[in-house]
Amino acid sequence: MRGFLFLFVDSIQKKSIFVKNIHMSSRDLFMNNSHRLNVNIMNYYYFTKAFTDTEIEEIKRLASNEIIQQAVTGQGTVSNYRKSDVCWFDETNETEWLFDKISNYAISANKDLYNFDIWGFPDNLQYTIYHGNGGHYDWHVDLGPGMSNRKLSVVLQLTGPDEYEGGDLEINVGDGIYKVPKEKGLLCFFPSFLLHRVTPTTSGTRISLVTWLGGNNFR
Repeated sequence: MRGFLFLFVDSIQKKSIFVKNIHMSSRDLFMNNSHRLNVNIMNYYYFTKAFTDTEIEEIKRLASNEIIQQAVTGQGTVSNYRKSDVCWFDETNETEWLFDKISNYAISANKDLYNFDIWGFPDNLQYTIYHGNGGHYDWHVDLGPGMSNRKLSVVLQLTGPDEYEGGDLEINVGDGIYKVPKEKGLLCFFPSFLLHRVTPTTSGTRISLVTWLGGNNFR
């Protein structure tokens, strides 16, 4: 499992400062005792324009070198419950920047809203393609057998609303169902125990990058 390369953001200059080879516990990094009660775990959090068009094109180029396969459910079976194609990015010299950038945003979202005890990526990055022939993923959570360490789900939109119809990411936060805005480069975080779905894509192609942040089991 890949732990975080810790990235700190200068709140005034808005520039990322890359700091390597610093060892900190997840409590030091993610937990601020003065904010432990200021949480809202039944909500989602997103950054607009989190990734540039150039970065998105690089992600698509990386996917072009991978083997695309039909997506399966958590039980490892092909099902009408989920209709999409996927490939996976391991951490390599080519993808390290991508893991690092998601880590940076994850630290910010987690501190602002969740304060989960998180220490890294339990899975690789999933590149997902929903085709306009009804590609979808029905209501589900991102937890289950073998996935109990997931705490935050992450979705980066790699296509804009002008490139497809349907394909809405919807999240059930308890008091209703909310649609995450469609925007190329938007990066969304939400607790992995929240029900969510991607509605049928009726035309065009919807592409996203999905991953999860994990830690000790919820207790």
